[in-house]
Amino acid sequence: MTSCASPLSQPMADISQTSPRERRLVAEWDLLQSLAHLNPERIGNLAVEDEVFSCTLHKTPALRLGTKEIVTSHRLKIVFPLYYPSVPLELYLKAPVAHPNVHPRTGFLCLWDKHQVSNNVEHALHKTVAMLSRRLENCNPVHVMQPDLQMLSDADYPAPGEPLLGIAHPGIAASGLIPDEPPARRRRLS
Repeated sequence: MTSCASPLSQPMADISQTSPRERRLVAEWDLLQSLAHLNPERIGNLAVEDEVFSCTLHKTPALRLGTKEIVTSHRLKIVFPLYYPSVPLELYLKAPVAHPNVHPRTGFLCLWDKHQVSNNVEHALHKTVAMLSRRLENCNPVHVMQPDLQMLSDADYPAPGEPLLGIAHPGIAASGLIPDEPPARRRRLS
């Protein structure tokens, strides 16, 4: 569903009259659609309303909060604050899961340790998959919103899901965050 108030619903005929934020939001929407096309069985139900994106992430096992039940589909809400990209995008799970970096009531995912303007919706989804699969966790107390979960063992959680295929980072390794090959070393010229 696209709202008429959203710059995403407007044709980008005169790009010189759009703000950098509007251009970035259009690029983020295009990137999300490309990711969904590349991962058709994993990302679906794309929607945008008033500059808030939503989608469903499938085949990503996580432990339902307060139970031993494993859920594999997650409805996500991606929010772009007013000063995005100078401030990070925010990602929320409709149904919070058991993870130290997920807020138990709001479903807010604490994705970013340090914000970079280059972080985008693809980075957010890769980090989300890694978090839900328990391959990514920030133990810094500032980022922990469910401290009791740090006491659970790995045996309490489902086996990790597969990482998403990437657009900007096609060589995403099993961690979902690190390229398969290290960058080439710079050679000394003298």
